[in-house]
Amino acid sequence: MSQKIEMLEKNLYVAFNIRDDGVVELEKFVPSSLRNAGEVKIGNGSGREMGQVIYPIIEINVTGKSTRGTHGYRHNSGSASLDFKYVNHVVNEHAAGKKLVITLKTESDIYAYYHMTFYDDIPVVRVFTELENKGTESWPVEYISSFIYQNVCGNGKQPYFDKTDIYIPYNSWDCEAHWKKEDLTDLNLSGMVVDGFNTPGFGNNRFAYTGHSSWSSVEYLPMGICQDREMKETYIFQVESSGQWHIEYDTELGKRLAIALSGPTEQEHAWWLNLKPGIKFTTVPAAFGVVEGDVSDSVAALTLYRRAMRRPNDDDEKLNVVFNDYMNCLMGDPTDEKERAIMDKAAAMGCEYYCLDCGWYDKGYWWDRVGEWVESPERFPNGLKAICDYANGKGMKMGLWLEIEVMGTASELAAKLPDDWFVCRHGKRHIDNKRYLLDFRNPEVYQYCMDVVDRLINDYGVGYFKIDYNVTQGIGSDLNTESCAGAVLGHYEALHRWYEEIFRKHPDLVIENCGSGAQRMDYGMLRLLSLQSTSDQTDYIYNSYIASNVASAVTPEQAGMWVYPYENEEEHVIYNMINGILLRPYMSGMVWKFGEHTMDLLREGISVYKRIRGDIRKAVPFWPVGFNNIRDSVLVYGVKTEDVAYLSVFTPKTDTAEIPLHFDGKIIDKVEVIYPSRVNCEFELKDGVLSVKMPQMTAARLFRVTLK
Repeated sequence: MSQKIEMLEKNLYVAFNIRDDGVVELEKFVPSSLRNAGEVKIGNGSGREMGQVIYPIIEINVTGKSTRGTHGYRHNSGSASLDFKYVNHVVNEHAAGKKLVITLKTESDIYAYYHMTFYDDIPVVRVFTELENKGTESWPVEYISSFIYQNVCGNGKQPYFDKTDIYIPYNSWDCEAHWKKEDLTDLNLSGMVVDGFNTPGFGNNRFAYTGHSSWSSVEYLPMGICQDREMKETYIFQVESSGQWHIEYDTELGKRLAIALSGPTEQEHAWWLNLKPGIKFTTVPAAFGVVEGDVSDSVAALTLYRRAMRRPNDDDEKLNVVFNDYMNCLMGDPTDEKERAIMDKAAAMGCEYYCLDCGWYDKGYWWDRVGEWVESPERFPNGLKAICDYANGKGMKMGLWLEIEVMGTASELAAKLPDDWFVCRHGKRHIDNKRYLLDFRNPEVYQYCMDVVDRLINDYGVGYFKIDYNVTQGIGSDLNTESCAGAVLGHYEALHRWYEEIFRKHPDLVIENCGSGAQRMDYGMLRLLSLQSTSDQTDYIYNSYIASNVASAVTPEQAGMWVYPYENEEEHVIYNMINGILLRPYMSGMVWKFGEHTMDLLREGISVYKRIRGDIRKAVPFWPVGFNNIRDSVLVYGVKTEDVAYLSVFTPKTDTAEIPLHFDGKIIDKVEVIYPSRVNCEFELKDGVLSVKMPQMTAARLFRVTLK
């Protein structure tokens, strides 16, 4: 008789089935309220029997072993997956919850340790698998899942193919965090869903999206959302990889819908692992959760998880206000004189950190000469230390821009270094955008970059780095690796260790994660770094479309959003400020043009932010009208706690908005505009709908909703 492993948390029920043959299946992953919900039965039994379908908790494809049947390009059919049999399991307590580890092994002594971490009162788990070869022969791996659940939308009366919506997280340069909802049937995932006379009529199609290189979020965010319309269940997940990853929806004989999450694969990335005797390998982690609720409820759960799993740090508690001199400001052309004038304005606004962005290390065109990170005496005749001291004297901690993982093709230092410092293929250094890419697998590279950071901190008193990454590795390096994709994975494992070491040495240091804006926006990086650049978008209206969605990709307090006015016109300044006020405002803009009224509006906005940031760091995001689309004329984004909610309302293409407001049984006690205070708008709350009339088209207001 089969056995069960059950984990019952406040909001989550997870059940594993240990079959008689020792294969372990993830049987249920549901909200705890639905643990006894009936399972959908698919098929009428008239078709030819195709054998019993098994759903192992780890899917593995191994070179030289067959698939389990007809599969197309799907990954949930490797016969090697069934070789892993149950050995034991343990449940241990950790600081924020529990951790389940299931040990499996094959007859040839390949061990798998399946780790699932639970967090108190959060319906999201973190999962990864360790492989260890205790045998005598190598084991060649082509694919291994970080997480797979093969009973998605499996409760209720309707089959999954009649009730499932998939949200696809498109992400591109200057157009980040744009979700598109698709009906599962429209994606042609299931084919003709019938139970035929001789052959079940279920298709072999899958729906998949993939991160291909060292920009983890260049085309898609490494995450997803899936919704069961019948049961009102919403699944949400992310792959915590800074490089290559793969997300796949598929079925096996149409019996169940599966979601599989992984790092690089052979099929998609030419990744391959030869697991030799005595060697261990760990998959990239993935997070998976489910709520009984809507998309906002699911993102709220993932937000709580992201806070629980990331590195504890003061910056995400204090939510410091940063001024950065790049966007719509100096744009990479700093000088001593310009910086001092801007610092005066930044301090007057109430900024707490000042980041001198790119260009400080070279007198002219610097793009292809970066890599030594030594100040330019032509730009700073009094020395960069004098500028850092000036910022500190204004009460702001000093920051610098770095692109630490590259060296320019014209760099004299790069010409002196051996090729194994860099990403190489076919005997040549990989060049992207006039840069060579450093390979952190090389211990000398790792140490050189550590020495650069230590020197800048010790010599200049730097307390903040904006670390950028404007390049990609392509498929990776072919030096010292079994596959190029394996080199990308190894680079990021070393880079993450590098950040961990930095914070051990400099625990108060703040590091912003920037990848040409948000092309490397993932929780491999954001588990460690407290801030994320969310875009390079320079148009403040288009930026509001990003600002109103990006809390789906990153916690509000980690989401650095540009506030960069370049005109003195009142509504222009207000709109800019509201872009950032419910996230983490990055102040910038053409401050030398600002009049007193503009400065007053910015000072007021920062003051409001400082008053409410204690709520923001514990609030969860919500979208009263759903995720915002680039075609929408009204954008609404909010954050809420038990007692209060804040709403950013934008009307880029109209002057009116109708916003339904519901707060899970809470009564709305009061609605008010809290920014700006002097330039108001008309609004009315009636029958749970907030009607807003702006003073003009293209305007924005910040509301506070008090709950009781």
